[in-house]
Amino acid sequence: MKTRIMTKTAIPAAALAALGVLLAGCSGGDDNAQPSPSPSVSAVEVSDQDLGKALDRLVFQGTGTKSADGGTCLVAAVKGKGISNPGLAYIVEQNSDDIGAVAEGLRKVSSMDAAVLLSPELGDGFDACVDAVIPPGGGDQTYESPKPAEEVKEAAPNLTPKFEIKEGRTINSASELTDGLVSMFSSYARDEEQTKTYAATGECLAGVAFNAGFSQATLRFLAGGAPIGSGAIADYLPKIEDKQIWESKDFTTVLVDCTTNVTGDKRKDGKA
Repeated sequence: MKTRIMTKTAIPAAALAALGVLLAGCSGGDDNAQPSPSPSVSAVEVSDQDLGKALDRLVFQGTGTKSADGGTCLVAAVKGKGISNPGLAYIVEQNSDDIGAVAEGLRKVSSMDAAVLLSPELGDGFDACVDAVIPPGGGDQTYESPKPAEEVKEAAPNLTPKFEIKEGRTINSASELTDGLVSMFSSYARDEEQTKTYAATGECLAGVAFNAGFSQATLRFLAGGAPIGSGAIADYLPKIEDKQIWESKDFTTVLVDCTTNVTGDKRKDGKA
């Protein structure tokens, strides 16, 4: 019989990623969710050895069990999912056995990294590492991924354009996307602060989208500003190629940068 290694705190990833609903899709918002601050974090590259030790402690949760390979498999799993170097440095710095607490703190460095840390995909990677390299005498312990939040039934998406965009119209500039993207993104906002953030970063979001290589069909869809509010925006893009662009790491990284780099002054007046 296996002894499960339980997490001390299971924080739903959806509550950690401010842009999760826009990039990957999830249920409607938590009214008490707070926007993710992004303080500066040391960008010094961490060693695989230090990261392996920290991940051993985090995954085996203070049981004293360690990976036979020094955490090499766990390191590969984390890096393979794209957690940023500042995020890795934070994990090493905390050296904690409480994955929930680490994720909560990590969201102040990067909400995307926090969501990845609690994702089922990374949990599966941890499972595989534990099963493969658990040392003799360590027991049949296995890592258990944080349980997802209880599913909430999503409202039907609203695909009615807020702004009239005639079929066949050519979108020639980023400014033609600004109002539409602010409307579309704001429909996912969990609170007034996120709504202000999207309004303040509208020009940045529009510039990223305009230069991403989307088809005119998708640009017209974005300019229309349908207050979707459910699922992921990529789900409703008219072309598969455009969906692939939207879900690419390069695009999502720059998109997130728009919201994390907005200044306090811009958020106050809602202007970019």
